[in-house]
Amino acid sequence: MTYSELRSYFHHHCRIRLRSGKEVFGVLWDTMDQADRAIYFASNIEHRKLMEKSLEAQRNDLIRLQFEDIIGVEPVNGFQVN
Repeated sequence: MTYSELRSYFHHHCRIRLRSGKEVFGVLWDTMDQADRAIYFASNIEHRKLMEKSLEAQRNDLIRLQFEDIIGVEPVNGFQVN
């Protein structure tokens, strides 16, 4: 999976398979900050709360993932990637 393919899943509820063998359900998104490019993960509910309140400044409380640790993503709730 390329980074551009992964981006099509950002801000959608998905099942995410990690290199460690774990499968988690939640939402991925990245920062627009090129100096500190990062992929973040939160549960679907937490992601909604964060986006409603624009709490992007509280990054220390978020789960940060490395692109290399994500080996698969599948949409949940009927979302389809084109």
